[in-house]
Amino acid sequence: MCPSLMDKYKRTYGFSLLELIIVVVIIGVLAAVAVPIYHKNIENAKRTEAVAGIGEIRQQLFISYGVNGSYPVAETFTRVIGADWNDIKPGELDGTYFSDADYRYRSYDGIAYRIKCKKAGVLEKNVWLDEAGHWKYDVLDED
Repeated sequence: MCPSLMDKYKRTYGFSLLELIIVVVIIGVLAAVAVPIYHKNIENAKRTEAVAGIGEIRQQLFISYGVNGSYPVAETFTRVIGADWNDIKPGELDGTYFSDADYRYRSYDGIAYRIKCKKAGVLEKNVWLDEAGHWKYDVLDED
């Protein structure tokens, strides 16, 4: 064979193994950084939805307190939907992660209350709000 023909066959078009390994490592590093950030953003979205639902319930409680002079008494955690003290209709608290059934309310004396969004397999911890406006994210599971 003539030398020019041999050079033609020696030329390779494409990537070497080392170049491919470098690309795979770079993609792996980017994924290792991006995946935890993505999961944290999803967790924040879930918590934000729970807080928004609790805020809606709190508004209804303020209205009830203004009309009646006290919060509605509920000795145990009861569903918010269907209670006579609010105007929240079925489906209004439904969201991407939580449904109406996940929101509960309790007040022993009509003065202090707690609103709970059950973790429902969505969050690691329940989300709570009391009458003083203190938010809690704990694992209490009182029903």
